[in-house]
Amino acid sequence: MAQKTIPSGARRLAKTDYRNLMRRRIRRILLICSSYDAYTLEEDGRLEVQLNHEYMELNLSNPPSFTRVSSSTEALELLQGENDFDLVISMFNVGDLDVFHFSKQLKALHPEIPFVLLTNFSKDIYRRIEGEDRSAIDYIFSWHGNADLILAIVKLIEDRMNADDDILGVGVQSILLVEDSIRYYSTYLPAIYKLVLQQSAEFLKEALNEQQQMLRKRGRPKILLATNYEEAVMLYERYKRNLLGVISDVGFVLHKNDPADSEKLDAGIDLCRLIKSDDPHMPFLLQSSQESMRKTAEELGVGFVVKYSKTLLIELSDYISEEFAFGDFVFRDPGSGEVIGRARDLRDMQRLVQEIPEEVLLYYTSRNRLSKWMYSRGLFRLAGMFKSVSESHFPTVDGLREFIAKAITEYRIVQGHGVVAHFDAQTYNRYIWFARIGEGSLGGKARGLAFINNMLQRYDLYDKYEGVKVMLPRTVVVATDYFDQFVRDNGLMYVINADVGDEEILSEFVSSRLPETLVNDLRAYIRTVSGPLAIRSSSKLEDSHYQPFAGIYSTYMIPKTDNEDQMLRLLGKAVKSVYASVYFAASRAYIQASSNLLSEEKMAVVIQDVCGTEDSGYFFPTISGVARSLNFYPIGDEQPQDGIVNLAFGLGKLVVEGGLTLRFSPRYPRNVLQLSTTELTLRDTQREMYALNLRPEEFKTSLDDAVNLQRFEINKAKHFRNMRYVASTWDMQNQRISDSNFEEGRKIVTFSQILKYDTMPLAGILSDMLALGERELRCPVEIEFAVNMDVPYGEDKVFDMLQIRPIVDSPSNRSLDWDQVDTSGALIYAESALGLGAIEGVTDVVYIRPDRFDTAHTQQMADEVNRLNTELRDQKRSYVLVGPGRWGSSDPWLGVPVKWPHISEAKVIVECGLDNFRVEPSQGTHFFQNLTSFGVGYLTINPFQGDGRFDIAQLDTQPALYESAYVRHVRFPEPLYIFVDGRKNRAIIRPADV
Repeated sequence: MAQKTIPSGARRLAKTDYRNLMRRRIRRILLICSSYDAYTLEEDGRLEVQLNHEYMELNLSNPPSFTRVSSSTEALELLQGENDFDLVISMFNVGDLDVFHFSKQLKALHPEIPFVLLTNFSKDIYRRIEGEDRSAIDYIFSWHGNADLILAIVKLIEDRMNADDDILGVGVQSILLVEDSIRYYSTYLPAIYKLVLQQSAEFLKEALNEQQQMLRKRGRPKILLATNYEEAVMLYERYKRNLLGVISDVGFVLHKNDPADSEKLDAGIDLCRLIKSDDPHMPFLLQSSQESMRKTAEELGVGFVVKYSKTLLIELSDYISEEFAFGDFVFRDPGSGEVIGRARDLRDMQRLVQEIPEEVLLYYTSRNRLSKWMYSRGLFRLAGMFKSVSESHFPTVDGLREFIAKAITEYRIVQGHGVVAHFDAQTYNRYIWFARIGEGSLGGKARGLAFINNMLQRYDLYDKYEGVKVMLPRTVVVATDYFDQFVRDNGLMYVINADVGDEEILSEFVSSRLPETLVNDLRAYIRTVSGPLAIRSSSKLEDSHYQPFAGIYSTYMIPKTDNEDQMLRLLGKAVKSVYASVYFAASRAYIQASSNLLSEEKMAVVIQDVCGTEDSGYFFPTISGVARSLNFYPIGDEQPQDGIVNLAFGLGKLVVEGGLTLRFSPRYPRNVLQLSTTELTLRDTQREMYALNLRPEEFKTSLDDAVNLQRFEINKAKHFRNMRYVASTWDMQNQRISDSNFEEGRKIVTFSQILKYDTMPLAGILSDMLALGERELRCPVEIEFAVNMDVPYGEDKVFDMLQIRPIVDSPSNRSLDWDQVDTSGALIYAESALGLGAIEGVTDVVYIRPDRFDTAHTQQMADEVNRLNTELRDQKRSYVLVGPGRWGSSDPWLGVPVKWPHISEAKVIVECGLDNFRVEPSQGTHFFQNLTSFGVGYLTINPFQGDGRFDIAQLDTQPALYESAYVRHVRFPEPLYIFVDGRKNRAIIRPADV
């Protein structure tokens, strides 16, 4: 098989915006008829009901409204006064001014308004119509008492109005009906539209929610009506590239408004030969009142139906379903006609193209039947891809099979992006990317994830970057109504006000039963799972503006097991453990500190695939990270708006809990302070990494949500495959660092292959994500992400967006003229500061004594600060907190390892470096996010280097309310003057009398 280059358009799925389809619509209809005719038309209101129902299904808020007048004279008066009618329908008897003269006056006034004549079937009336000038009448229809005809008329006019934009512009398919008999096309049209809408309803079952169904319905095939040969040829030539098939009478007139007696008896045969010579595979159905024409149709190789047949509409429906690729796709043996396979949906098609014999696949692909089937179902992206390729583009038929199957897979993935699907245990599959179980709230975190999912789809980011898929991990959200039901059914309401320890709460929750309907849905879900899962909290308050609750509740990870019941138990235990975390002591303290009520907090649960791959019994991504669109600590050429990123090798627990990671600006990825000297690289790069232990027995009921996470020292993780993407090597003999991981020596996580040599466009992706996030949220944002580079050769790497949340940045922040500020008497002065202006009413300072600081006793310091924080909270006092290193670090060797609730009353937090102890500030941590969201001043100083001021002597002269070997608490008689200038990154704290 000769191989050609696959057209570039077939490689990438083009985006289809269904909202742009059917933009021109019939809004107002002027109906001219007598009271009797009006009653006949309306019957018992069915006309209005059907039209309203159709428009509701299309998600349109304004179905057509009818204005009725009883004569053409009244109609003209109305039309002269305003011009907002979209369609005029008139019965035959309309007063002194007959319909023919009225139609000409209408067109003179409003040539753009379609005019339709509706008449009862009568030979006398037809003879009168034949003898009149009908040039100003767009369509004539015969009224049979069927309200479906009005619907068909409206749809026919709308299809004509939108044909060029939708058919030529987007690829919507069409059906050409050629018939000059008013009586017959008045019968065919409602039947064809009914069939089209019924078939649309079938393929809409593939849509993932109601909104997607409504939008997809706009992509249904259009009906084009020609009443003469000239019009039929014109419509065919214009729309033939998007034509499903033709239904034609055998005899009809050649030109519009020709008399019936000039009908050419074989015009349909001529039309058939013309079209078949141009496209031998175009489906063509001939219809005639003469049975003898069946033989001619067989000779031409086309379908045939007898007009007077009692089964006319059934035969018409069957032909359209199969030949116009409208129903199930039926693969038949080209020789025998035997059915080889039947595809009801994309999933069936994906399977069958891998199984059917070569000659069957080539028969249907060479005739573009696959693309036609997809076009008829509104799958324009796929249809366009398949139409642009043939077997000649592939060296083997297996290559063609792989292309089709892969394209369908990609489409099903992309289709799930941007959509929150309703979970259905019967239809859920691994291509549904975001689904909700239950009808309650998704919670704050899940709303953020749904927003990301939508944003990625709207900006078409899935395959924007060469060699990288940008996506959300496959996600299922258990809504808050199941949390309420779980607490209620198991009688757990008592814990809201009870003084119960965390261990007892967790035990009570884990030993309780989840609702049976939820268990059944989770069982259906895990059958589609192929790897480990992260079970994350998504409370109603999480990630909302100004109170993000970041990291307050638990996140558990569980491995994939082959035993379905065991996997279900692990998942159920994790979900119940997340539920329990609502009532843990730290959660209660945070809710109290944020002035919320525990009784109002509700928990949804996010269940996601974990990004990464398995290696030696452990699972982890290549990279985890946090990126912020505002960098409050810019260095060198960096600007605050350039953003900041913290990267880590392995699971992201290290990043969000303040471990030692790599910090860089996405605009300057090659300028990394930590890598600027050999000494800094050896001292200040990542020392450890986290991985998920895949042994099921490691996941135990525990308050520690990292119970089954394994911590590795970096040099003991050098056997992992992913190290080759992130590590450099310390060549001790030559005292240099090599960017290669393949040399022998100590491994250092530098990410140089990525940041220096662009093995993947990480910095560009992060810059784009931050810019889009800011644009969409209209405020600075923080995102969490993970990257998997450990993929089979030739496959795309994966960039997973894990979370997005707002960063507080009040536009009312004012700045000081620092040239006029005297800092000589300041207790603390900083030139690296984040904050929200003046902070008032603070008299207390709690500080770690610099002369007594010892990294071996940081946990003791944390306990003392916690006790003081509790006392001050009870007294409703806030304070300034000062200490060496990182506040809130999970690594006690980097600072005092407090949790946020332990320092919740601090209004200013100062990280003060010592001569022998200097670390980077805590950006990129959950602790940092909570700190800034509460409007807490955040200062970093290194006085020993001339970076800021810390007057410890002035503090030491104040009487102590509390003093120990490591911690001191003092209170000033008057509130301190505190101003944190977030715009200029400066801050000052001084006594009121200075």
